[in-house]
Amino acid sequence: MHPVSAPPPTIALIGAPGTGAAALAHDLQQRLARGAARLVCTTTADDCTAAALTLLMGLDLPCPPAQQPDREAADARLRAALAQAGLRYQVVYGQGERRIENALNAINKIAIGAYPASASGSFESKNGARMPRLRDWNCEKCSDPQCEHRLFTSLVAQREARQP
Repeated sequence: MHPVSAPPPTIALIGAPGTGAAALAHDLQQRLARGAARLVCTTTADDCTAAALTLLMGLDLPCPPAQQPDREAADARLRAALAQAGLRYQVVYGQGERRIENALNAINKIAIGAYPASASGSFESKNGARMPRLRDWNCEKCSDPQCEHRLFTSLVAQREARQP
């Protein structure tokens, strides 16, 4: 008899319209080892309940000013739905390679905890158990919804103040 292997962990990518969830899912699929994870791109918190990790897209990608209020409202609804469902999530920021790196860092954190013997092979982790870290997390990656909202609102206000 062959041993039954556990199915790969599910990673849900969720975000308001225009936040790049589908593009990030495509980029991650290219980077992760085949069969290392099942990526699900969704628009509802209900699809995140079985996920080992939920990645919420940050609102830092460019957006036409007229669409920004709708995008912020959609993001707030997603965060509220995730909180109401009791689902933990990581917010992913950055553009291009930086966004991919931030998502991979979040994935590596769960991979190391869930699969200590094979995480570096499956996810090519740079943060192995032998590498000391100064800190586990920083403000940019804290995922606290209230903190996140204050930070984003502050950044938008600064940007609007600079525009003529």
